[in-house]
Amino acid sequence: MNLYKYMGSGLAALLSITLSAGIAFAQTLVTMEGGTAKPGVVTSWSGKGKKVELSLKADADAQAVAAAIEAKVDRVRTKVRGGKVLVIGKTQDDLLKALSEVEVGGEDDMGLLAAAAMEDDIDSGSSLRAKKTADLKKLLKDRATVAQGKVVSVKSGRFPGAKVSVRILSGPTGALGKSIRKGKTIVFVPTLKMQKGSLDLKDTATQTNLGAYFLKAGDRVKVKVGKPIKGGFEATLITR
Repeated sequence: MNLYKYMGSGLAALLSITLSAGIAFAQTLVTMEGGTAKPGVVTSWSGKGKKVELSLKADADAQAVAAAIEAKVDRVRTKVRGGKVLVIGKTQDDLLKALSEVEVGGEDDMGLLAAAAMEDDIDSGSSLRAKKTADLKKLLKDRATVAQGKVVSVKSGRFPGAKVSVRILSGPTGALGKSIRKGKTIVFVPTLKMQKGSLDLKDTATQTNLGAYFLKAGDRVKVKVGKPIKGGFEATLITR
């Protein structure tokens, strides 16, 4: 299957730009030498309070950098403007220390860019984010079909395909509870809604299920259980 066709023309264009850019391998955003931050992909920074603006190398993709920061630095959000990245949520000193452990480039950026594209194209306003949260709560309200557990492992194929093994901490209260019981490890395959041969990125569950590709062992998750499949169950929704 052609990856660009599968992920949609808008996202494919963004991926094309990034994959042809100068960052072809993983590079650290900044480096720390004796407790002092030195430029890397991020060439300079300025901040006040918990807002820090980052300037980047000329060949860096600002969307990829912003997505990497949101994925790998806790409790921050980002905005891209004029080729620079504004990071909100940490002081400059704390942020620079965190950025020394963040790399961009390499295989993982494809998925991070997908997340960034969805955030920009679908969920850019606070009212839309609130609606998305409400939609997720509604989908997870039915305890008869919802399990909670801890991720044991993630088997990732070509983005965005993933199989997530979850040790069940609390099974569904309905008929599914007979098969999905506390203590069992169940394999879930997140479902992704398609429209005209591309991912339907307007669908809340599909947006959320794309994140399954990045789950790690130990993550606590909620799963809305779908139909049985060979070796496990579909997950119509899986989220931390």
